[in-house]
Amino acid sequence: MMAMPTGMPAMSGPEYVGAGTCLAWPLPLDGTCASVARNLFGEVAAEMDLPGDLIEDGVTMASELAANTLHAQGNVEFDGSRQRPVTGFPELWLYFRGLDGDCELVCKVFDSQRGWTGPPPDPAGAALEAGANLDAVRGRGLQVVAGLSGGRWGHHLTRARLGRWKVQGKAVWFALPVPRSFVPGYLRGHAGRARDVPGSCQAGKELEAMLADRGIANRLVRSEELSADISVLSVRLGLTVWCRDGRATWTTADGGYASCPLTDLVEAGEQVVRTYEELDCAAAATA
Repeated sequence: MMAMPTGMPAMSGPEYVGAGTCLAWPLPLDGTCASVARNLFGEVAAEMDLPGDLIEDGVTMASELAANTLHAQGNVEFDGSRQRPVTGFPELWLYFRGLDGDCELVCKVFDSQRGWTGPPPDPAGAALEAGANLDAVRGRGLQVVAGLSGGRWGHHLTRARLGRWKVQGKAVWFALPVPRSFVPGYLRGHAGRARDVPGSCQAGKELEAMLADRGIANRLVRSEELSADISVLSVRLGLTVWCRDGRATWTTADGGYASCPLTDLVEAGEQVVRTYEELDCAAAATA
């Protein structure tokens, strides 16, 4: 992997994008952030031997999302000498989801501002209208992402993965469909299905660790029934996660339910963090 610019925190996390893992890098706070994101995405995608057109589209979209972080740095905190950011800096994340079916490589760019400098973008369509109501700074970049991703993009509240403490913020993301033949061998079983599917109790433990690492486990209570292989995580009022029968299911901020296979624990963890942050915002608004 490429070295980060001087003054940036060291990379944290595994050295490959694997089942149950998310690769995360800090991004610079200056104009080099787009080129760093391009290089990082390009290196990882090339190591996976992904099709050239997917790599080209992914590199372009990662660059556009990283460039937008230049306008969302109000919550970056530095060390005493102000020479080195210690938390709140932008981050680039990569992970797989859909390993038990149609696989995607997900790329997210995090910044530590929950809101937007203008109205939030609408990720509902495959592409934004030419005159979409977006501020000029991010309008073109998100139009590019919307078009190249074919509608596989969006944004949500979340928390940092790196830094001395995990600050609140948002992630803007896109996903690239990965042909089954290009999914790395260590992620595929004999029939093209994901390897090493965790049991429900093991998945509950892993999710608890993920949430603790993101700084939201202070009120979390996990219980399990080993004989039935069921694990339940009570994260906060209005947010519960069940791991059973090969799936993780959680309550959503609107009172509904969502789920995904246990092969996609990174995605499950990220969606639980998202729900936690949405509930936090709703509670703050009514306080």
